[in-house]
Amino acid sequence: MKHHLMIGTWTPPGAIFTVCFDDADLSLTPVKRTEIPKDEPISWMTFNHSRSTIYGAGMKKWNSLAVPSPSEITHQVSHAMGGDPRANDVNTKTRAIFVLAANKPPYCVYGNPFYDHAGFGNVFSTDAQTGALKENIQNYEYLPTSAIHGMVFDAGEDYLYSADMWANKVWCHAKDAETGHLTLVGSVDAPASNDHPRWVEIAPSGKFLYALMEGGNRLCVYSIDPETRKPSYTGKEYPLVPPGMMESFPKMFRSDVVFTSKSGKYLFATSRSNSPSLTGYIAAFSLSADGDIERQICLNPTPTSGGHSNAVSPCPWSDEWLALCDDEKGFVEIYRWRDEFLGRVAHLDIKEPGFGMNAIWYD
Repeated sequence: MKHHLMIGTWTPPGAIFTVCFDDADLSLTPVKRTEIPKDEPISWMTFNHSRSTIYGAGMKKWNSLAVPSPSEITHQVSHAMGGDPRANDVNTKTRAIFVLAANKPPYCVYGNPFYDHAGFGNVFSTDAQTGALKENIQNYEYLPTSAIHGMVFDAGEDYLYSADMWANKVWCHAKDAETGHLTLVGSVDAPASNDHPRWVEIAPSGKFLYALMEGGNRLCVYSIDPETRKPSYTGKEYPLVPPGMMESFPKMFRSDVVFTSKSGKYLFATSRSNSPSLTGYIAAFSLSADGDIERQICLNPTPTSGGHSNAVSPCPWSDEWLALCDDEKGFVEIYRWRDEFLGRVAHLDIKEPGFGMNAIWYD
């Protein structure tokens, strides 16, 4: 079977790259380079619920693109970041960093500005026919010092959890099922002052939240209170770089992303290094039926530092395949997860500026 994936870039000029992975002959081939607005390279992208629209975090803009087929991607619209007006100033380093699309009506899209002037999350409505971003319907507050990166909904899309790197917190908001608006439930400080939560993932059961700490280079397990829905640190943590590496190479590692597999039986997380002379790492964990981490299975070096990326993207339809992107050298790879071993089966170099950020699986 052939699978198409789309991948964006960290730097201009804006482009989306479609590649094809054939799981029969294990080939990985380029399909098309699609130009998008040159000043809107997409550092993080996601599909809408029907995989007919891409939503992107494109530097100073949120954008949406129609995807009628793997080789047809058309820019629809771009919107400025909401909240603090200074975020959109060309002289500030604020940029759109992460975007999350709801899979349930009213199919709103949630975006995070990052770096400075990033104390607001942005909520957008979407066009019912085309999926295009329509209107900035809410700018909800975090803290003036906040810089949110990853977010995740629980399975029912009733609650949203956010990783706040700069304020060193994990946040919880309740989502209104009718409007898509968010209301603050509360926040909890990270266990250590140097943790800086970058990413969050949730167990399918909704009982556990996994917070990936960019600064602490560890994965921390939180239990979720069934009444308040607030997370509470369990004290369980797992390394995302090998023991001794942070002491030998201070401030040289930054953990990146964490995602569950399709079945919910496994969890994958990555870290990056700040030097081409050091590799990043990919970790795999086994999960219990209710989502608690049972054990860390592996902590394998990745081919490079990972650059800004080293983002792992599990296949949405099978536990067997994972994509991994790198922007130090510019490539995408496919790994096979079998019998709790991770093996690289395909590699594709794409020597374009800023390639490659996260991969999203189209089919």
